[in-house]
Amino acid sequence: MTNKTIQLIEVLRTGQDWMSAQVLAERMNVTSRSIRNYVAAGKVATEPFEVFEASPRGYRLNLGALATYREAIAANPQASPSTPRERATQLLRLIIDAPSGISLDEIAKLMHISPATAELDLKKAREIASTCQVAITRFAGGLALEGTETAIRRVISMLVYTSLDSDFVNLYSVATRFEIPKLIEFKTDLIERLDFHGFIINEYGIDSVLLHVAITVDRVRGGRTLPEVNQDLGEEAELIASLLRDLVAKHFEVKLGPVEEGYLSRQIATRVISAAKTNSRSAAQAAPEDRETLLKVIDKVYEEYLVDLRNDDLVDRLALHLGHLFYRARYNVFSRNPIAKSIKTSYPMIFDLAVYMCSLFQKDREIVIDEDEISYIALHIGSFLERQAQAVNRVTATIICPSYYDLHIVMRESIEKDLGDDITIESVVNRTDVDAKLLTSDIIISTIPLSATMANAIEVKPFLTQQNKDDLRNLVSAIRQSRRRLSIRERLLACFREDLFFRNLDFTSPEEMIRKLGDGLTSLQIVDQSYIEGAIERERMSSTVFVDGLAVPHDMTMNAQTPTIAIAVNEDSNHWGDQRVNVVALIAFAASGREEFQPVFEQFVDVFSDRSRMQEIIKDSTDYTSFVQSLSKAIAR
Repeated sequence: MTNKTIQLIEVLRTGQDWMSAQVLAERMNVTSRSIRNYVAAGKVATEPFEVFEASPRGYRLNLGALATYREAIAANPQASPSTPRERATQLLRLIIDAPSGISLDEIAKLMHISPATAELDLKKAREIASTCQVAITRFAGGLALEGTETAIRRVISMLVYTSLDSDFVNLYSVATRFEIPKLIEFKTDLIERLDFHGFIINEYGIDSVLLHVAITVDRVRGGRTLPEVNQDLGEEAELIASLLRDLVAKHFEVKLGPVEEGYLSRQIATRVISAAKTNSRSAAQAAPEDRETLLKVIDKVYEEYLVDLRNDDLVDRLALHLGHLFYRARYNVFSRNPIAKSIKTSYPMIFDLAVYMCSLFQKDREIVIDEDEISYIALHIGSFLERQAQAVNRVTATIICPSYYDLHIVMRESIEKDLGDDITIESVVNRTDVDAKLLTSDIIISTIPLSATMANAIEVKPFLTQQNKDDLRNLVSAIRQSRRRLSIRERLLACFREDLFFRNLDFTSPEEMIRKLGDGLTSLQIVDQSYIEGAIERERMSSTVFVDGLAVPHDMTMNAQTPTIAIAVNEDSNHWGDQRVNVVALIAFAASGREEFQPVFEQFVDVFSDRSRMQEIIKDSTDYTSFVQSLSKAIAR
């Protein structure tokens, strides 16, 4: 299956019901004809399962058929490949699985292709292997891999990742591929043992490490092991190595040896577990130098963003995580995060805060940190800030429940139990003659009909039904969203200027566009040239395409004279790194508006997260006035 077809499946999977070819084309930045071609190719690739459904309303997925297709693929990972890339990776697998080598003629027969096609696929396979410093060599008519055992394992790992149709590792497919049916049972036992010893498990990272376990077991069974090295694991890794020794012998009937056990224990220690819980063993402590580095960075975050992260629990957890991160960075082995893209898209400000922090860690430790690792930092920050925001963003409520024994008390307790983190009950009125219009709470919850229709009022049963609870939760969410939109709408619109609005501004690279928009900001003396250079540096570290079609480059400092956004709205999309965008907004935030950075930034990205809204803005924004009107309309939705 081609990458475009896989991308189409993902778009359809996350979409709502039927999607027209035009909408899909806009989402994927291709033509409607291309969409029809992708669907046709997808139907062929997923036969005999009817994964794609078509009607005059467009296309949608048969999710049941998709699940069945994926189960079939997991059960038969050696199925015949169809594209040149798939054939090249299959050719590599065949070479890897042949310990004594394999001829190209044998490969051609196994893959049901001609020798000439096999030669072309071999060239592509060599290119793939070379990215891991592995060569494919010929000997007496046969083919074999040439490289270190570590490098060859990187090739195997890469082949598994390229076969995924989502960002999550499919352990059932891995178990089938490496003929280790008890891999899931091994995972369950490993988690239980680690939990018993007080470790907190990173479920997002464990499946990637289990892939390393599967590869290691497979290679050791074939007599291919890592070279002997002197290693000082430390108390924590030694404990994990002993757990692995027992569990590998139990589930896989293999003896790995101290080198392989040490390798896997370090993988788990630095990528799967975090600060130990205080039960059967004392809580792990971060290295003093890592804690000191973190505290310096937290101080800089407060200076630049006015976001206070000085919390003992956060510092303890994050400092320990950083110790593992710095270890991984030294060896250029990072921990994959399957929800990295989701974090970046859904929480752009928090992700950007993590980017800023990681830029300081990079400079302090002279390392490189990738987007997966940045997203783990964002998870730490986000969970801390969300707990703080829950108390600040509570919705106030008044309950109207006529007095009858303790009925009003029961209702209050029920509401607080279900929505205690989201709602603050200001008062309980137990009379029938109340004038609801005089109540000032965000929400009115009443067990009796009110004399007037009020958008913020909800009528419930004396004993809350599940439907009442769901309706109340939806109303609380709607009140929050409305309050948030109204509070920042004017602040966001105030960031735009007519002389910094551009229509169909052409560019060939992110740097060129940043400089073009930056010229407008510098000419008005809103920022100086150092801000533009900082925005380019920030872009090189991590793409600012937080949602499809929109790039929001910016510096990681807030030294503009006034909060301003220079924006280009283009009818035709342009390449922005590996993606394509129609809208580019160079954002300059001032120190005087630091407290407004998060809501304005997130609101702006949120408006463009809906592709249909983005297309409306692009279509309607023929000049600055129509752009403001279109943006205002989109925010109000």
